[in-house]
Amino acid sequence: MADNGTATKQGARTATVNLPFVTAQFRAPELHMPRAHIPNRQEIGSALRVVGSYLPSPKQTVYYGGLALMAAAELIEWPVAAAVAIGTAVAGGGEKPPNRDEKPASGRAARPSERGAKR
Repeated sequence: MADNGTATKQGARTATVNLPFVTAQFRAPELHMPRAHIPNRQEIGSALRVVGSYLPSPKQTVYYGGLALMAAAELIEWPVAAAVAIGTAVAGGGEKPPNRDEKPASGRAARPSERGAKR
């Protein structure tokens, strides 16, 4: 091979450049990527439940969407819509919808006749 400054390929991952006083050889690094974890159905369901717990209820979504729509249609000014939305969120911030899956501490539901007798 002549030293005329041309690059030659020795392999798919190596290149050599011959110059008058220097020979440079470039090698591509061999990267080993970690295997990606593919979640199963249970992990996906768990992730969806966590994400769903942070989303607003459908009723709240309609309310805030209506405010945004009225502001976009210029029925109300956007600062007013923002103030109403922030005020509503702050005022109702401590509310949490009741969990229907919870049972009373005794493990059984109290009968209507027992509710009044426990006062």
